[in-house]
Amino acid sequence: MRWYRRYPATLWGAAVVAALLLVWWLASMARGPAAPMSLGGGFQIVGFYQNTSPGSARPGSRASFESHARAITTVTPRWFSMTSTGTVRNIGYNASVASFALTHHVLLVPLVTNIGSGMLTASAARTRGVAALAALVKRDHLSGVNIDFELLPASARTGLTDFVALLRHDLGPRPVIAVSVFPLVGVATSISGAYDYPGLATHANYLVVMAYDHHYSGGPPGPVAPYSWVVANVDAALKQIPGSKIVLAVGMYGYNWVGTSAHTVSDVQAEALAKSLSIQPTYNAAESQNTFHYTAAGATHVVWYMGDRSAKARLVLARSRHLAGIALWRLGDEDPRFWSSLGLP
Repeated sequence: MRWYRRYPATLWGAAVVAALLLVWWLASMARGPAAPMSLGGGFQIVGFYQNTSPGSARPGSRASFESHARAITTVTPRWFSMTSTGTVRNIGYNASVASFALTHHVLLVPLVTNIGSGMLTASAARTRGVAALAALVKRDHLSGVNIDFELLPASARTGLTDFVALLRHDLGPRPVIAVSVFPLVGVATSISGAYDYPGLATHANYLVVMAYDHHYSGGPPGPVAPYSWVVANVDAALKQIPGSKIVLAVGMYGYNWVGTSAHTVSDVQAEALAKSLSIQPTYNAAESQNTFHYTAAGATHVVWYMGDRSAKARLVLARSRHLAGIALWRLGDEDPRFWSSLGLP
């Protein structure tokens, strides 16, 4: 006798289970890719990481990372870039830094910067780019990636959101996807228009709001991240997405201007310069930024920078608005006194 004649109840039960599984599968396909998993672990401290650049007066990030790994939840090194055709280039991967992050339980979520925007407008390039990133995450045992595509045309808005959605589909719910975005307030739509906050946040674990460079080289001197402007941008973001999806980027640097031309100075460099000139920087309480000026070789220099007190104010802001965390641009630039503000034992 065939088995289905001897065990009709078993056959019926198996058929019911199979039918239920089919219904579940069809429903999951209709819903699309799974939502990203929660990072957990409370308030996030993301540290952007820069390799040491030969000839640069600014140190790399390694010493700061190793000294403060206990306080850092995620390290985001500038290691990869993507071309318009969807090819991923290695611009600085460091295996020893990756190993250090792993052994110290710090999430490793490298930056992926962009060369053009073709990977967002051409479907073949988009598919190629996403596949390359998924393979990279698996090969290098990364915790995820930070999509840092900047200076995109506003017309790339749908393409960027589609790129992140496809990346989430290919990676699944576990790997971290962060997206660095320009602020919404006080930034031309030609620069900020590509970033659909709600659309991106649907597929990303968090968006990193780059609340700095309000004043920059090429324009008049002024606070790099005026507090009122930062607050306005945090509140504008909160009208579109929940605080649990927002990481506030804090720039631990400033500029030294002569006229409208400026060069970057880290907080450490700015403090050292002021000390060497026997100048006491002025803390501008209204904008929560530090500034000083001096004359050298007949030229007037104007310096604005973040500093320890200003960085702490942004930390307090992020916590008071119940954001997911803060991201420090970049490790090695910060005033070492900042770390005491985190309240770690």
